[in-house]
Amino acid sequence: MTFTLRRDRRRVPAGLLKAHLERAEAEFLAANPGLNRVPKPRREELRDAVRGALLAKTLPTPTTFDAVWDTRRNLLTLATLNGQVIEEFEALFKTTFDGLRLVTLHPYARAQQSIDEALQPALTKANQATNDTVLDLIQDNRWLGWEFLCWLVDRTMNTDSNYKVNVDGPAQVGEGFVAYINDRLVLEGEDEEGKQKVTVAGPQNKFDEVLAALENRKSICEATLYLEKEELLWKLTLKGELFQFGSFRCPSVKLEKDDMVDEEREKEALFLERMYLLESGLQLFDSLFATFLQQHLTKNG
Repeated sequence: MTFTLRRDRRRVPAGLLKAHLERAEAEFLAANPGLNRVPKPRREELRDAVRGALLAKTLPTPTTFDAVWDTRRNLLTLATLNGQVIEEFEALFKTTFDGLRLVTLHPYARAQQSIDEALQPALTKANQATNDTVLDLIQDNRWLGWEFLCWLVDRTMNTDSNYKVNVDGPAQVGEGFVAYINDRLVLEGEDEEGKQKVTVAGPQNKFDEVLAALENRKSICEATLYLEKEELLWKLTLKGELFQFGSFRCPSVKLEKDDMVDEEREKEALFLERMYLLESGLQLFDSLFATFLQQHLTKNG
């Protein structure tokens, strides 16, 4: 199931507001020759009046945010990382679908879904949260994102980056794929001066800057991840704290246009192919995360 959140907003360009405000101030001073400048309270009143008049003449600009709801897996994917939009979407979802609510699929919850029964005790032991509230499970288990991204850098540097599909999805279990970190990483740390962030950009050959930052007790909190399967390529910016995907790019699909093709059927086929590629990319990511958990929990459990 797919649907779209649409937000209509009126905005007045700053330059236009400034020009009209200057005109209104000039008219005010002309009507009050004893004043050299507009008093601050009056200037605020003029600003509000000018802005209101301009807004009344401005057409709203629509912004849309797509959502895909996989009812088989009870998984909803919203195409935005904007916190305000997410809150608005959650509120509308709750009022639209009575009795249902959205819960963030945070790293620890994803980990619980990614491993088999035998590793669940090791994951429970590694859980650093003192209760089961979502906020604490996120805050106290940030190590999952840090360790996962650090593991990926090590694997990118020292292995062939080949993996096997090990979770259910479009691809068959056992099929191979490639995953690696490149191009951009963000590291963060904290000392007596406060929080510090380091961004490393550009192709990474030896990860020298990243290794130097890690030696200075910084943790990787964000990185560009590539997933390849045969000729297909997925690219995303993985944000470690919540496992949010920024700029998730799936392989491109093209709409065929000729006299022999039914346009409506072709659009439907195009949509289904896009959904297939989205689900395939998520399957590869989950397989990668499951591989990390298998190694990490077996080693440290």
